[in-house]
Amino acid sequence: MAGLTSTPPPPLATLTADTAPWTSAQSRAQLAALAQLRWCIFRNAFRRKGGIGELVARIVFLPILGIIAIGPIAGAGFAGYYLVTSGKLSLLPALTWAVFALWQLVVLNISAPGLSFDINTIIRFPISFPRFLIARLFFGLLSAANVIGTLALIAADIGIGIARPSLIPWTTLVLILYALSNIFFTRMVLTWVDRWLSTRRARELLTAFVLFASLGFQYLNLNFNPGLQNGRHHANHLPFLIKLFHHVEPVAAFLPPGLTATSITSSARGQELNSIAALVGLISFGALFLAVYAVRMHREFSGENLSELTKQPQILRAPHTSTIASHPSSSFVSARTLGLSPTVAACLQKELLYLRRNTNQLYGFIAPIFMVFLFASRIGSSGRFGSFVFPAAVAYSILGVSILSYNLLGMDGAGIQFYFLAPARLRDVFLAKNIIGFLLGLIEFFLIFVVVSFVAQAPSSLLAFSTFCWLLFAAFTNGAVGNLRSLAAPKKVDLSKISRKQTSQLSALIALGIVGACFAVGYGGVVLANLVNRPWIMIPFFLALAVVSFLFYLGVLSRIDRIALDHREQLAEELCKT
Repeated sequence: MAGLTSTPPPPLATLTADTAPWTSAQSRAQLAALAQLRWCIFRNAFRRKGGIGELVARIVFLPILGIIAIGPIAGAGFAGYYLVTSGKLSLLPALTWAVFALWQLVVLNISAPGLSFDINTIIRFPISFPRFLIARLFFGLLSAANVIGTLALIAADIGIGIARPSLIPWTTLVLILYALSNIFFTRMVLTWVDRWLSTRRARELLTAFVLFASLGFQYLNLNFNPGLQNGRHHANHLPFLIKLFHHVEPVAAFLPPGLTATSITSSARGQELNSIAALVGLISFGALFLAVYAVRMHREFSGENLSELTKQPQILRAPHTSTIASHPSSSFVSARTLGLSPTVAACLQKELLYLRRNTNQLYGFIAPIFMVFLFASRIGSSGRFGSFVFPAAVAYSILGVSILSYNLLGMDGAGIQFYFLAPARLRDVFLAKNIIGFLLGLIEFFLIFVVVSFVAQAPSSLLAFSTFCWLLFAAFTNGAVGNLRSLAAPKKVDLSKISRKQTSQLSALIALGIVGACFAVGYGGVVLANLVNRPWIMIPFFLALAVVSFLFYLGVLSRIDRIALDHREQLAEELCKT
């Protein structure tokens, strides 16, 4: 009992952060732990089931991405060298704006790598806001946009340095600050867009904006790009482009790309005051982007949750019993009329809601039709390929919809657990999802037929029916393989996050392979018909393939419930995570 009379422990009030302040060594250790966590997540992701396939997909996609990026990166280096050696530094803003446009284009088209956990969960640990902000900045720093954009600026720096070595110190400093400004800008835009996407109405408005902006860009590129025009059209559009450039140039000079070019140009001409002033302006823009990003991060650090589930739901009043009795459910009546079960009819209604809210699916449906409208008239004017405009357009149209069919459960999220609890078969659920995909393909087929007939020439009945049979073959094949991949490699789709992929990389690779194989089979059928000089042989050839693929699809659909039970742990782990 003698030990009980020893010196009592210090009061609880003395064990506070005031007596034991947080040290810089602890901050470094905390950030090092986050870096190690990120590395462990990346490394252990390949040890999970299907991880080897994802590694193979990344290895395959990496050279493709490198081939796409090597052109702009090398072009930036040669452009920097040429502008300095030829004395055309006044055109340097075109290079800096081109790098900025490339940066944003990669952000929109190549999703950042997703994390296996929500980075905001580190808030529960003793971490201050500055360290939280640093962690958010560094997580995802090696995205494709940051890597390609930074390499383009490095190439431009090397080109300028080779042309004039005396500019290397100042140009390097300016381009480093310009790269940081672009990084802060993209982070700021993406985080605030995620904030706006937290409501359904904002997502619908953004869907319309992205759709019209991207399609409008394609229209302007086709009609105003000199490389796609003949001399007459180029001469007609050139005065308008020059006039537009002179109106935009004064404003663009005070934005980060213009300030970057002004600082380098002024330094090359010995105008140190103008060079320093432009550099200060660039730093101010970078600080502004970082401050706006920090405001968004501070709200998340304070506990703001952007999920719609956290909002106060509206109180719904139950309808009167007599109303229910006097107005039977129209969906049940239509389901019986069409021969569909109530489960399939209800799932069809749900999938239509998903279709309206899914930006990528709507874009994949509308964009091919618009591109066919733009290019069909030009391709159809050629005597050699004019007759194959319609089948080529139909083959191109399935690219946008087929890849999304390889992650059918992504939109369901945590609702996947109700599929295993409800008295319904997953076969009916997948059937409803496939019906929506088949209907989209069928609608695209008829719309493309109308567009091609309007802007080019109407395809013959033989060619149209042969293409339709090939479309059935491709649709059933993609549907069967997509159902299997949806269960084997599910990926949760979060519509409130603009930078989230909608399929795994391996599924995307398989989808491209299946679509490419269908293209090859279709081309083989055309070659066979030409060899025997019997065009009508394409119809029985593709029709037989469609029957085989339909039987394959039915076989996969009949085994969906058993396959889903075998993958239920993996489905719950991926789709139910927060």
